[in-house]
Amino acid sequence: MSGEAVGERRWDALVIGGGIAGLTAAWDLVRAGLRPLLIEARGYTGGLVAAGSIGGARMDLGAEGFVVRGQAATSMLAELGLRTAAPHGRPRLFLPPLAPGAGAGSSRWGLHRFPDHAYLGIPADPLAADVVAIIGQEAARRAAQDADLPGAVGTGPEDPGDLASFVTARMGAGVLERLVRPIVAGIHSADPADLAADVVMPGLRRATAELGSLSAAVAAVLERRRARKDGAGGRSVDAAVEGGLFRL
Repeated sequence: MSGEAVGERRWDALVIGGGIAGLTAAWDLVRAGLRPLLIEARGYTGGLVAAGSIGGARMDLGAEGFVVRGQAATSMLAELGLRTAAPHGRPRLFLPPLAPGAGAGSSRWGLHRFPDHAYLGIPADPLAADVVAIIGQEAARRAAQDADLPGAVGTGPEDPGDLASFVTARMGAGVLERLVRPIVAGIHSADPADLAADVVMPGLRRATAELGSLSAAVAAVLERRRARKDGAGGRSVDAAVEGGLFRL
């Protein structure tokens, strides 16, 4: 809409920002019978819930699903006429080959399944075969040293609070670069160096300090998730939108 057209109309409310929060606010205003004007500086709305075309296919480029907690998200989707679906299949990482001497096998880019027991890419067992296949033997051995480090390493008030620094201090650069960075970028559309560990993974640093290792803290998180899923009758606690979350 042009500036001239905007000036000719009357608006009841002004919403600054067209991310998912701004869109939700505008939607609530419309439902209340008001006429909002939404202003967004970027060339698209949705924020981290964004879409793009790859190979002619329209798909999510940011967040692609959500965790079902309560009825807020599912009720909104139902009112908008969108259907949810439980994720199926296994997510994969498309990664370059490992550096020579790092335990590499192939010299080509390849698809790797997400490790079975990991939290945003942080493994509960750094020496598990599916982890070693992604980060290599040398990086896996370094990551396993996490269990021998004092719980205070990377968790103190004097330590950097960003997720990248925390993971590197505990498990090394291999876990960060080959697992955490690409997975976090896909979920949060941000680099782990720009994200506070205590915000993205609440309680993980504290649990690391208390349990003595990051791997033990991750294992505890995964156990809680399993218990929550069992409490839901074995149903997935994650959900996606048919056709893409960007349809919101």
